[in-house]
Amino acid sequence: MTADAAARRQRKEEKRQARRALWAAKRQDTAGPLAWRGWFDGSAHPNPGKLGVGALLLGPNGERVEISEPLDYGNSSEAEYAALIAVLQAALALKPPPVELLLYGDSQVVINDVLEVASVGARGLEIHRASVVALLQQLNNVTLRWIPRHRNGEADRLSQLAIAAWVEQDPPPQD
Repeated sequence: MTADAAARRQRKEEKRQARRALWAAKRQDTAGPLAWRGWFDGSAHPNPGKLGVGALLLGPNGERVEISEPLDYGNSSEAEYAALIAVLQAALALKPPPVELLLYGDSQVVINDVLEVASVGARGLEIHRASVVALLQQLNNVTLRWIPRHRNGEADRLSQLAIAAWVEQDPPPQD
């Protein structure tokens, strides 16, 4: 192996280690002892179709707030945004409101849109983003993090329950 190839390999390995360190830091729960933690998820069946939102808020003293709501029709990104809005509204309804709030969701589209990772927001979701930003301005110290779907099971379960409730409300087909 030439010195040039070895140097490239070394730089590549350093970049890989830096990415691993960044991911590890992002996965750490650095919230304080008074922080509330929340998970949110939205579902559309089919996509687009009937929407359901699910969210879970856990308080520092064992408080538990579950949200499972059927909504109208839309797509999965609208459902994810609706779930984030629902969990933020639930946090605002707490007395007293959380001093610190750490929220987790499995929608990279929504989280990146809210955090303005891209230079241009997600098309068609501008109204939802504005609603979230307005809610965030009413809360102190909110952190929003992406997690993989398999780590968002409780919120997903609640969104699926909402879809099931939606389906039960539908009248049976007429012959």
